[in-house]
Amino acid sequence: MRKYINDLNIKYENTPQGWCHGDIRGKDWKEERKIYGFDSRETWGLDYTFNLWLYERLSMYNDINIIDTSFHKFTYKDEEITFQDCIDRMLEGLKLDLTLDSFCDERKVVQDKIDDVVQIFALCFNALWW
Repeated sequence: MRKYINDLNIKYENTPQGWCHGDIRGKDWKEERKIYGFDSRETWGLDYTFNLWLYERLSMYNDINIIDTSFHKFTYKDEEITFQDCIDRMLEGLKLDLTLDSFCDERKVVQDKIDDVVQIFALCFNALWW
C-alpha cells in the first residue's frame, strides 16, 4: 500500500518496485534489496523514482507537520513566496508530472510548473524539517 501514489491512481506495476514482476532477475533484485535496501530497477528511471519518492514524502510532510509554513519566505522568479507556497507548488508540479502522459498537449501547457519542482526543492531544501 502506497497511499499517496494510490491516490494518483498509479498502479504498483507502474512503479519501479513493481516493474517486471515475475522476471528471471527477481532473485537478483531480492538480493540487492537485502544489501542496499532497494534494487536496481529504481535506477532505470531515477527521475521518475525521485519524483515518486518526493511526492510521497512531501505529501505526508504537508499532512502532518506542526510548524507555521507561512513563516519562512523565499524569492522565486522575482516573487516572494512562503514555505507553504513552495510545498504546494512542488506537489502540484509533481502530481502533473506523475499523471500526465509525456507527450500530451496538456503537459505542454503546464511544463513550467513541472520544471519548477526541482528548483523550488533546492530553494527551500534547508527548511524541510520540523
